[in-house]
Amino acid sequence: MAYPGYRSSVTASAPGRVCLAGESLDWMTGDPSIVSAIPLRTNVTAYSSHRPGPIELRAGAPLWRSRSITLPELGSYVGDDLDHLQATARVLARRCGERLTGTMIESTTGLPIAAGVSSSAAVTVAASAALLLLADRSLPRQDVVAAMAYRAESIELETGAGWMDFLACTYGGVRQVFPGQRPRAVELTDRIGMPIVLIDTGQRHCTAEVLASKRDRFRSGEPGVRHYAERAPGIVSDMADALRAEHPDYPAIGALLTEAHRLLRDQVQCSTPLIEECIARILPAGAFGAKLSGSGHGGCLFALVGWDDLEPVRRALSTLPVRVTVFTSGDPHGVVFLPADHNSDEGTSHARPVQADQGIRHSRARR
Repeated sequence: MAYPGYRSSVTASAPGRVCLAGESLDWMTGDPSIVSAIPLRTNVTAYSSHRPGPIELRAGAPLWRSRSITLPELGSYVGDDLDHLQATARVLARRCGERLTGTMIESTTGLPIAAGVSSSAAVTVAASAALLLLADRSLPRQDVVAAMAYRAESIELETGAGWMDFLACTYGGVRQVFPGQRPRAVELTDRIGMPIVLIDTGQRHCTAEVLASKRDRFRSGEPGVRHYAERAPGIVSDMADALRAEHPDYPAIGALLTEAHRLLRDQVQCSTPLIEECIARILPAGAFGAKLSGSGHGGCLFALVGWDDLEPVRRALSTLPVRVTVFTSGDPHGVVFLPADHNSDEGTSHARPVQADQGIRHSRARR
């Protein structure tokens, strides 16, 4: 969309993700987890007026919020859905300074919000990429984008989120993500080779509150959470081996998926009756495996389902108050830049990828 007074624009797009195994291990023990990007995306367009002025923040579908804020006011948060755009702008302002004044930052998303599929990470990743390109006029590196997004959400907004979500949304594909001093995302395969059924229960939670509670339980030595932290790395390792195979054994991967879910349910106690009812129906209907995604306590679960069993699985869920979406596979693409004449139905076929970490180094931040 064109807006009067804005002379240039950049649009970045980032996928959501499901976590196959290892939620919270990034900040609990520093162990890796396994994630798969899904083809539901968040787009952020940054517009520049090339003149001094306030920063306009707009969240389009499905949130429909807006506000205008000056550069010095960026550190004052309201507590609404625009805070993630504002936090990203503040982090980038430390790098880009006055070049961010007179800009508009607009987001839209196809992801369910606060549902365990990294909607917040997707918006900070896409916003970081768009603002970096708009301000510096050169393709940013993936590791720089992920770092900016992590700082915006985990440090600036103090949500307590670990590295997993930001690496998943930045790099795409199916990856084993390693936190630590130099976080990295190692590709296991470019996509899951069978349908992924995403089931949104419609039950929402506050991610920051859930993470804070989980951190308190871990630090206090709660036996269940500690048991999860000890057992989950083994599931991650076994699943990584299975996904690397030339011909992955998806029934075996599904069984590991269900094992990971039961560990979260029984030890972390973050499932819900509706999630459990969904799983109790879809496993007998033919799903290879199923698991909640993200922090739990509502939100989404997902299942790996063979082609022949898609309709039985759908029928099994038909009388429950859930929304079912079927993906033919995961999304091999991470954050990308879309052409100026893009629309939401064009996908990523003509997108420009963000620079790989080993690519041309981004110029140093101007202070």
